[in-house]
Amino acid sequence: MKIRLPLAFLLLKEIKEKLPLFFIPVFVSLSASCYSQDISGSWRWFEKEDQSFSINLENATSEFRDFDYIGTHCGVAFNGDRMDCTDESYSIFLRKIDQNIFDGRITSAYSLTDFEIRLTYLEEDKKILWEVTKDGKGLFYFPKKVVLN
Repeated sequence: MKIRLPLAFLLLKEIKEKLPLFFIPVFVSLSASCYSQDISGSWRWFEKEDQSFSINLENATSEFRDFDYIGTHCGVAFNGDRMDCTDESYSIFLRKIDQNIFDGRITSAYSLTDFEIRLTYLEEDKKILWEVTKDGKGLFYFPKKVVLN
């Protein structure tokens, strides 16, 4: 005697067998995005009382959709005699190029000149390595390479 299974049961069995294959790509993409570090917030560096540098980063708005992060900066040198600060407009524009690595530019408020920068999120220390990778033509008062807290 041959048992005939209902069509709905056969379809459920086939879906159940293929379901794990469907969820693997979804799980992998969700897992990868969980490890993408959010670097928004305030980051600072101080050297004695003579120099300081801070940046404030935020997720880019739709107005700046070509970038992942935008922000402002403030560099102070020579005990406050030289300042390179922006508060009213964005001066930092960053794109994520790899896991925890962001490239972009900063516009000096002192000389209105663009400089190329790279920020690397140091995951173990929860700090950012700040690097000016290409100088602009004008004067600036922010560090070329420091670790921001």
